[in-house]
Amino acid sequence: MNIGEIADKTYEYLKTKDGLKGDFTISETETNEITMKDGKFTLFRTLFDQDVSVRVIKDNKEGSASINKCTEDAVKKAVDDAIVSAQAGDADECFDIAPGMDPEKFKMGVLEPDIDKLMERTEELARDIAEKHKKIKLIEMFAKYVKSHSVFMNTGGTRDESDCGYYEIYAEFAGSDGDETTGINGTVVIMDNLDEKFIDLGSIEKDLADTENSLKPMKVTDKFEGDVIFTPQCSVQMLSFLLGNTVVDPAIIAGTSVWKDKVGEEVVSPLLTISSKPWDKRIIAHEVHTQDGFRSEDYTLIEKGVLNCLATSLYTSNKCKVNRAANSSLTFVVDEGDTPYEDMIKSMKRGLIVGAVSCGHPGPNGEISGVAKNSFYVEDGEIKGAVIETMISTNLFDMFKNVKAVSKELLCNGSMVLPSIQCGGVTISGTEG
Repeated sequence: MNIGEIADKTYEYLKTKDGLKGDFTISETETNEITMKDGKFTLFRTLFDQDVSVRVIKDNKEGSASINKCTEDAVKKAVDDAIVSAQAGDADECFDIAPGMDPEKFKMGVLEPDIDKLMERTEELARDIAEKHKKIKLIEMFAKYVKSHSVFMNTGGTRDESDCGYYEIYAEFAGSDGDETTGINGTVVIMDNLDEKFIDLGSIEKDLADTENSLKPMKVTDKFEGDVIFTPQCSVQMLSFLLGNTVVDPAIIAGTSVWKDKVGEEVVSPLLTISSKPWDKRIIAHEVHTQDGFRSEDYTLIEKGVLNCLATSLYTSNKCKVNRAANSSLTFVVDEGDTPYEDMIKSMKRGLIVGAVSCGHPGPNGEISGVAKNSFYVEDGEIKGAVIETMISTNLFDMFKNVKAVSKELLCNGSMVLPSIQCGGVTISGTEG
């Protein structure tokens, strides 16, 4: 049987269980993966995966089960296991599922792949790197075409059927110039067509150039307060930390969020508008329903610095009497600013451009400290060089209130849309010697 038939039988089986609410997703995924090493294709393989996840609520107790075998008997057993899991849990009347909705089908991305073209683009990228970036050692590349078919159903009658297909390119590389080498870096882009050269997509070109420019790093030898420009890749890291402490389920349920009662108030700089938009045309593969079974919709979390809502589930909404988020993906789409990236650099008296921060998750008070990675030192509006052994320390809440500029340029890599963000008042600490 195909997964549609199995889904229908699973639904019928769920309906035989008295006093039971539940939902489930059955999916099958085919991945065509091509590996290139030293400029030559070394592997072509096709992987097939099946996944089933079941959630049930019985007597106000919630249970779940997951398996990777998609047969009628296996799925029925997963339902029974989820019921056993629920029986062992604690009752909470806030557990619930989305109400039933009319069946709907969704098609996303590219559903008929061109594998020959994918291989041509991959070879082309290898040539472009060799020609344009002489100091880059290309370690390995992985090109993929991924196609998935899934069915989501709940006991209320919802039946969402989704087909999604996309291409992905991942390159792993390092800087190399004689005895000088860098650490290994990587860059990835997801796309729904092969119209453009890979080197022109996402941040591939910039990531390669930054790695070359990191071959002879310098040390910052003092401690000072300055500006930091977070690249889009680091911006998403910092925003994830910020929102993880303020608007998602754990922070709200634990009562540690300082934003729980600040909906409608300004919580960050007016320069920032932050949305979760799975249906944005620049997002290639995305959810179509929330984890609770509602149809996913785009929403703006923070508009010009003002908190519009929280990013919470149905359970947290019921438990804490707050809003339920319109989607559960937190797919970042941050509006562009008015300042060109180069002007942001020119405006800096002293500071860093930061590509990533190696650190633990900040505490509820927002204090964060870590090592700046893939980063460059800026003085008097000029990039002086890559840095090593340099720390940054700040408070997330204060830092995002002290945003000085947001770049006009956006990184769109198929999974997020983000600008670079310049913040002031960050403590930067080097090492002596």
